[in-house]
Amino acid sequence: MRLFFALLPGPDLAREIADWRERSISADGRPVPLANLHITLAFLGELSHHRLDPLCQAADELLTAPGLHLQTLRLNATGYWPRPGILWLGPSRWEGALANLAGQLQSRGALAGGKGKRGAYRPHLTLFRGCDQPPPAPLSAPDFSFDCSNISLLQSSNGRQGVHYSDVANWRLSP
Repeated sequence: MRLFFALLPGPDLAREIADWRERSISADGRPVPLANLHITLAFLGELSHHRLDPLCQAADELLTAPGLHLQTLRLNATGYWPRPGILWLGPSRWEGALANLAGQLQSRGALAGGKGKRGAYRPHLTLFRGCDQPPPAPLSAPDFSFDCSNISLLQSSNGRQGVHYSDVANWRLSP
């Protein structure tokens, strides 16, 4: 199973982001399908099925701890990573608690047999993949409020229709 922890936008926010992308961005890459919009917290890679229960138990202990709360992210910046050809949407600033949580989830995933941490954490939502050229600046600046209270463990699968993500487990952080 190819797994990752993610923050998912609600359906209304996902549609708003997709509509803004369509109106404001001209890119030569492939737009990420509406159903696949997310902010990755920790990519774990391939994990055998028998490691799933210990991983979810470790995530339960972390994500149900009293006082764990993440502020709403303000998605107000775009960026381009040339090597993977990704145009992304993300916050210009984010709290240390988000990066800390991402690191803790990555560590728990590594203990369950997943990949270890790679580089500094940068929250982002991929808008386009496979961009050969840096896209021009958006026609209108982004400004979206992204609720970070729902965390999902997702399985990534490749199929004829492309990549599909399915829920494996979900957690709601206490207010």
